[in-house]
Order: sequence, then C-alpha cells, then structure tokens
Amino acid sequence: MSDEIINMYNVLDAVCATISSADPETRAALAKAMDGYAEDFPGEYYWAIGAQSPSLLYHLVLAIDSSCRPESQSKPRPPIRLVDSQITPAVYD
Repeated sequence: MSDEIINMYNVLDAVCATISSADPETRAALAKAMDGYAEDFPGEYYWAIGAQSPSLLYHLVLAIDSSCRPESQSKPRPPIRLVDSQITPAVYD
C-alpha cells in the first residue's frame, strides 16, 4: 500500500483522462446527456456547478462536461441565481 495521499484533483485527473480517451461518439453522447440534463433540470445542474455545491461535485461536473467535448466546443455555463420561492421577505411595520 502506498503512503501517497489521493486527493480530489487526482480523482478529477483520472476522470478527465478516462473520458478524453473514449472514442468521439461516446464523448459526444456524454456531452449530449450533460446538455439534456442541464436543460431538463437546470436548478440541479447549475446548483452542482455553483458556489453552494460541495467542492468535489462542482469540480467533477465541470471536469466531465469539459472533457467530453472538443476544446473548441467547451464553453462556460452562465451563472444562474436561484431564489427559494418558499422564503418570504420579512415585513417591517
């Protein structure tokens, strides 16, 4: 057993290398699935790549998204501010 500590960046590098080495059709299918998920569940997708998500989730989703596309097609997603509709503002008399 190695004494080397494996951190999230080692995991992310391995995920990116695995996706990048897949055939172009498989990467295109993954990119299409990521786009579909972002369109069908924008709240969940944008939360996962937003400031409130856990660090590993944020980096993992972005690593998957960027490594399944050719570099020329990679584009940052716009930030979306989600507002909880269940919270009502305080009313002051």
